[in-house]
Amino acid sequence: MERRYLLLATRTFRGFAYGVFSVILLLLLINSGLEPLYAGLVVTVSILLNSFLTFTIARRYGHERAKQLLLLFSALLTAGIGGIYFSNLGILKAVSAIVGSLGANPSDNTLFSSYEQPIISGITENQHSRNKLFSFYTFAGYSSSSVGAASLVIGASFSIIASFFLSFLMLITYLFIPVGRSGLNQTKRNVKQSSRIVARDVSLLFSLDAIGGGFVLQSLLSYWFKVRYGLDLAQLGYLFVAVDVITAFSVLITPMISRRIGLLRTMVFTHLPSNVLLMMIPLIPNLYAAITLLLLRQCLSQMDVPTRQSYINSIVASEDRSYVVGSSNASRSVSQASTPYISSYLISLGASSIPFIAGGSIKIVYDLLLYRRFKAVKEHY
Repeated sequence: MERRYLLLATRTFRGFAYGVFSVILLLLLINSGLEPLYAGLVVTVSILLNSFLTFTIARRYGHERAKQLLLLFSALLTAGIGGIYFSNLGILKAVSAIVGSLGANPSDNTLFSSYEQPIISGITENQHSRNKLFSFYTFAGYSSSSVGAASLVIGASFSIIASFFLSFLMLITYLFIPVGRSGLNQTKRNVKQSSRIVARDVSLLFSLDAIGGGFVLQSLLSYWFKVRYGLDLAQLGYLFVAVDVITAFSVLITPMISRRIGLLRTMVFTHLPSNVLLMMIPLIPNLYAAITLLLLRQCLSQMDVPTRQSYINSIVASEDRSYVVGSSNASRSVSQASTPYISSYLISLGASSIPFIAGGSIKIVYDLLLYRRFKAVKEHY
């Protein structure tokens, strides 16, 4: 079977699990006895550990270790989910969440994507075809994430068990993925200076975006709607099904937009208005209005994900892609980890609007700086 289909499968399996835990992780930890501040801290540590491993490994190794590392992270994800299910103590659930890096958002800035994205980029060198591949790859993740959120209507135990088996199936699937020749002998010292500069700049910019995003992780949005409006688990499941379905279909139209205005403009011109909508959500004290604004925001907010992946992979040499993608992913994750515990604490005090306003403002600054830095750097066709 072709690599593209196998990678779509692994992204689908992983997306289901991330869809489940992006909604319930904080609630599980708090219900197991952890204080909201400490539950948010667990999410932070989970992200930080994943970030450290991604930064260290992806910068050190290219594709010569891709399969082994993907298998290792699959095993850790499976073990983490199993630990969440079988443990009764809050501290054991917390350790399991950290081991499995379960603090990740459905956008999946993990070591998995640090190695999968360069493999996808190597499938075709035609930029328009690559844009489509990345949009379908992102669609697979978000659509399966919506199924994961929907499964919560059946029950949290069912969703966690399904996540466990799908993560194990992902591990098996990696055994059949051939890794291309690109970057087989890549090490840190072989990376081109131009690629190092790109890695540095996108890492700084993506860190800024991630700091804003850390205020409004999907698990935090779920917690906010529970505290502010008293939604139960089934209602949250329905809400985030809609969120992820809208997100999934929105990314499918990005190749058509980027073909007309370019990848960078697609990233910025869709992301800016989504952040304005984000800031408006807590300012209107009505559940249905807040949900409407959230869904409108999701129509635009993740269009930058496949375009960002395609753009970054197109402006650096093929042998440097794992280095650049891994560096930027790790920087995003580290920065994103700086705010969840603050946000969870503020929400627990009374569903504060501060996380939305702070997150949206920071992300708007990121959009403007990103456009200024890369407006003259064109993707390769």
